[in-house]
Amino acid sequence: MKTLASYYFLFYLAMSVLMPYTSLYFSERGYSSTTVGLILSLWALVSIVAQPIMGMINDRINNPRKILMICAIAAPVLGMGFQFVDGMVGIIVLSVFFAWFQSSAGPIGDSMAVEIASKKGYSFGSIRLWGALSYAIGTFATGIIYNKFGYNNIFIYYLIICTTVCIVIMFFPGAKVTRSKISIYGQMGAVIRNKPFMIFVVTSMLMMMSASINMNFLPLYFKEMGFNKSWIGSAFAIAALIEVPMFWVATKLSRKIGRYQLLCVAAAIYGVQYFAMFIFSNVTLTLVVQLLNGIAYAFVAGTAVEVVQSYATKGTNATLQTIYAAVTAGLGGIIGNTLGGIIIDRMGGQFLYLILFCLCIASSLLFMVNRHHQHHQQSISG
Repeated sequence: MKTLASYYFLFYLAMSVLMPYTSLYFSERGYSSTTVGLILSLWALVSIVAQPIMGMINDRINNPRKILMICAIAAPVLGMGFQFVDGMVGIIVLSVFFAWFQSSAGPIGDSMAVEIASKKGYSFGSIRLWGALSYAIGTFATGIIYNKFGYNNIFIYYLIICTTVCIVIMFFPGAKVTRSKISIYGQMGAVIRNKPFMIFVVTSMLMMMSASINMNFLPLYFKEMGFNKSWIGSAFAIAALIEVPMFWVATKLSRKIGRYQLLCVAAAIYGVQYFAMFIFSNVTLTLVVQLLNGIAYAFVAGTAVEVVQSYATKGTNATLQTIYAAVTAGLGGIIGNTLGGIIIDRMGGQFLYLILFCLCIASSLLFMVNRHHQHHQQSISG
């Protein structure tokens, strides 16, 4: 467990110095919000293809350590290319390769962690909370550092921390390489025929789309509203810090009220946050409601991974986890980042948060409907 906890701590520390600031990085290089949204949408588009393929490869060779090591080396090395490329063609080419490896590590690591946790008898949330803690520390520190020194070197910091991630991965136990009897096409067919899983994924996409838009465009929201940009890191840190105890709470609530019900509550909490940011234009309130973001995210991240695992059959765990990530963060990110940039350019950041509120309320209602349908089907089969 210590090795997994160390991995999550360092992996999300690396994420904290990069992902919250990519929109500002490209914006300060002179790109419009629409163009920034399109670049981030391309990253999401690549992840839709990359994550399922990498997940199926992992399920076939059963060696997550090797896959994670490749991703931990390739992503930061390719990311450094953004420091030297100015033209859109170069950025597009780099984006394809960078996003391929960067987006694949998270769900493969989750697949490995949730499987180990279930065998050892402890919850996934007890491991994942270390990532929340490091994300809180990282975003708070980088918010101050970047405001003072600028955003030009975010990929350098990402490379440095990923080096430590590689060291931790070396201590993971090696896996015996096995070959699945099911072909990759057979794996994909089994997933598509799993209708309850696909319904869950589509419903989750609405909620996670809003979370992705908020993460990517909150810095531009600060910029548009005239808030002090040094508070951006604090906003992400506040959300991540509350996640630490909330992962523990999520485990308790999931057992008490049920996983679908907890996801319904999480979507509603997201909605309250976004509605407050639509109604009010106050930096203090914006920072306070980030607590809601952290609570909702902990409820989702600590629960959705386990829900996905409950739909998995032998040899499809990583496949389902990566497909879930590809659709929710990938497809949702494409739609959200594209529309988010356009909406900010044409109607402003506050109107964007009204749209996010509507998405969350819709997903909350759909989770309730899905849970009712699932319970009905179980009653009939019983």
